[in-house]
Amino acid sequence: MKKRLANVVPVVVQGLRLTIPAREALERAGNSVVQTHTPDGSRYSVEIIRPPVGLVLVRVGGKSDDFALRMANEPPWPGEWPSKAIAWWDRGDWVPCPGCGYGLVWNEAGYVPGWRICLAGHAAQLAADGRSAKRMT
Repeated sequence: MKKRLANVVPVVVQGLRLTIPAREALERAGNSVVQTHTPDGSRYSVEIIRPPVGLVLVRVGGKSDDFALRMANEPPWPGEWPSKAIAWWDRGDWVPCPGCGYGLVWNEAGYVPGWRICLAGHAAQLAADGRSAKRMT
């Protein structure tokens, strides 16, 4: 397995809601998960090192910026929006590298939509829906 590059910084997503199985899967895969208590309940910050397979990013509640994670085999969140409410670039943060499983980060010098590199340096192109990626190198 290729080692992580020291000069590529992982994506950190803040203000997430997590189900217990999603949090356990994230931690089991080696991601850093930090809990913050708010008046609206717990929110989490996740440093994405290795996104686990089966994770689903959704929007919940009445505000457009409320993101939540659940596992694909879990029921929808109460008030979960339709899947088309998630932009492909937001969903792409949670796609693992098809070559090694590390997280993908933005790498768009110029403008090539969906072009990413993983934390180990592999180039990848996100699918148009942001749900998968194809390794380019």
